Amino acid sequence: MTASAPAPATADPPRTIPVAMGERHRGESDGPAAPTLLQRLEYLGLRAFAFALLCTDLRGAARMGSAASRAVGLLDPRHREIGFRNLRRAYGPALPDAEARRIVWKVYEGLGVTAAEWVHGPRRLRGRARARWIEVEGAEAVRRAAKGGPVVFLSAHLGNWEHGIAAARQAGFDVIAIARPLDSPLLAGWIDRQRARTGTPTVQKYGALRGLIRAVRAGRSIAMLMDQNAGKRGRLVPFFGRPVSTIPSGVALAKRLRLPVVVATMERRAPGFHRLRFGPPMYVEDGAGGEDRMLETVNRVLEARVRERPGDWLWLHRRWRVKADWGLGGPVSGEGDA
Repeated sequence: MTASAPAPATADPPRTIPVAMGERHRGESDGPAAPTLLQRLEYLGLRAFAFALLCTDLRGAARMGSAASRAVGLLDPRHREIGFRNLRRAYGPALPDAEARRIVWKVYEGLGVTAAEWVHGPRRLRGRARARWIEVEGAEAVRRAAKGGPVVFLSAHLGNWEHGIAAARQAGFDVIAIARPLDSPLLAGWIDRQRARTGTPTVQKYGALRGLIRAVRAGRSIAMLMDQNAGKRGRLVPFFGRPVSTIPSGVALAKRLRLPVVVATMERRAPGFHRLRFGPPMYVEDGAGGEDRMLETVNRVLEARVRERPGDWLWLHRRWRVKADWGLGGPVSGEGDA
């Protein structure tokens, strides 16, 4: 599954930019764009909802968030159907339709709880207080393998993924996350400030290579979410037995800088209480096919975590969509397919 551990990272930065790290996003411009009227209204509405969540304790906020998210689900038949079709693709006839619908609704409820936890995060995740709400599993093996050096953590939209960096920092890892830039500058600014208050530093996904190289050389670890459709920039790797376009950047960077790869996911034990699970450290094999084999291993581990807690994963995303003009080969999903 893995190759023997190479020497610590002393390699020069890669001369080629890993796919999906150096390309400009289609919505990205040379400077911040002025927010539109719709974006301003969206921002004001979300800030008002966040204020309401802060007017009660976390348990009350979680109930409010869950109810609000279910209401959104009622108004969102498109994503409900995407989630249902994704579950049927993943599990086949072994999963009854009624159970698939129940899991979809659990996903919506979980998103509302995550929103409540995120809003309350700065109050709860300060300094040593984090240890009251977050337990960590498997950190010691990662520390032994890394020997104080950086690690590439690969994760998924499981549980409260937004608190994953704060949890990793609690475990003693200095981590920065790679994040996709939002289209709304108002929301982007608010989210960046909130993340900073909970100890979640981020770099923008597009054009991130130089910042990541500097971070690694400074001894900082990197975290990426690996479970979204990478489009034409990805590589086809199985997930639940079906090929999906998978982000290769984290694995490519780990190989070039000779860093250990660790799958890390969050589990919600109760609203506000979480467990961060570290998998065993792995190294990307040298030679042709090493990156693809690591991507397959990562997807296999993430699939196992999703199977353990299917209602905690974001099934509403078009994970299995592959278009012919992406040039990836393999089966092709239709335009309206999940």
